[in-house]
Amino acid sequence: MPETYAVAYHDLHDLIKQADPTAKIAIGGVIQATPLRLAYLTKIWDSYQTQYSTTMPVDVWNVHNFIIREKAHYYGTDIPPGIDASEGEYLNDLKTHIDMTIFGRQIYAFRQWMKERGQQNKSLIVSEYGVLYSNETMKFSANDPQIVQNFMVSTFDYFLNTKDCAVGLLVDDCRLVQRWNWYSLEDVAGTFNLYSRLFDPKSFQITATGEKFRTYSLQNIVLLSNRGY
Repeated sequence: MPETYAVAYHDLHDLIKQADPTAKIAIGGVIQATPLRLAYLTKIWDSYQTQYSTTMPVDVWNVHNFIIREKAHYYGTDIPPGIDASEGEYLNDLKTHIDMTIFGRQIYAFRQWMKERGQQNKSLIVSEYGVLYSNETMKFSANDPQIVQNFMVSTFDYFLNTKDCAVGLLVDDCRLVQRWNWYSLEDVAGTFNLYSRLFDPKSFQITATGEKFRTYSLQNIVLLSNRGY
C-alpha cells in the first residue's frame, strides 16, 4: 500500500545514507506512467509528507516505460495497491505495446509529474523497458525481428533527441531522459518476445537485435559517452 511504501522508503533511505552518504537513492520503478500508476505514486509522495512533515528525498527519478494492459486479476500489470479501479489503460489493441506516440506520452507524463513536485532538476532514468508481447500477440508476423528492432532504435532516437525545456533536465540540454536500460539482455523465461533479447544464453552468441544495439551504440558513442547524468 502507498502508506506502507512511504515508511519502507523512509527507513531504507536513512539506512543507506548512513552507510554511504554519497549513495544516490531512487524509488522502485513504476511499470508505466499511466494515470492509475501516477495516482499511486502521488499517494506515496503525499503520504511521506504527511507522515514525516518533509518532502520525500529522491536523488534520481526512475520509471519503467512499458505499455501493458491494466486490468484487475488479469495478465498484464493489474491495478496498483490502494487504487480504487478495476481497469486502466491499453485494454484492447495490443499493438499499442510498441506505439511510439504512447511511449513518448508516458515519458512526458512522468516528467510533468516531477515538475509539479519541484523535481525537474533531477535526472530521469528509464530503468526498464522493451518488448514483452510476442509478435503473434500483437498480430504481427511471427518471423519478423525488425518489428522489435525498429521499435528499439526508435526509442534510442527518442531518448537521445527529445528535448523540452519546460519539463526536461536543463543541464542536459533539456532532454527528458538521461539514461535507459533495454529489456532484456538474455531473458528466455516465459513467453516474452523472442527477438527482444540481445544475447542468446544457450549459444553464447549475440543476437541480431544485439547487433543492432551494438551498431547504434558505436554510431553514437561520442554523444552517449559524454552524458554523465
